[in-house]
Amino acid sequence: MKLKTLMVVSVATMGLAGYGSAAFADAAWAKKTFDDVCSECHEAADFEGEDAKEVAATIKKISAGQMKHKKAIKLTDEQADDMAAFFTSGGK
Repeated sequence: MKLKTLMVVSVATMGLAGYGSAAFADAAWAKKTFDDVCSECHEAADFEGEDAKEVAATIKKISAGQMKHKKAIKLTDEQADDMAAFFTSGGK
C-alpha cells in the first residue's frame, strides 16, 4: 500500500514539474514576443488586471484579420492565450 502511494505521489510530482517548465517556457516566449513585436506601441502593464479571456479574444480577432491593428500578427490560439496571460499579469 505504501509503495502504491509513493508511486502516485512521485508521478504527480513529475507531472507538475513538467507543467511548470512548460508554463515558464510560454511566459518566456510571450515576453520575447512582446519585446520584439508589441512594445513599440504597448507597455507591459497596459492590460494588467483585465480579463485574460477577453484580451485573448481580442488578440485572436486581430490575428484572424477581423479587427484592425497597426501591425498584422499571426498567432495560434495557444499563443494568443499566452500573450493575454502575459499582458493581464502586467508583464510578470
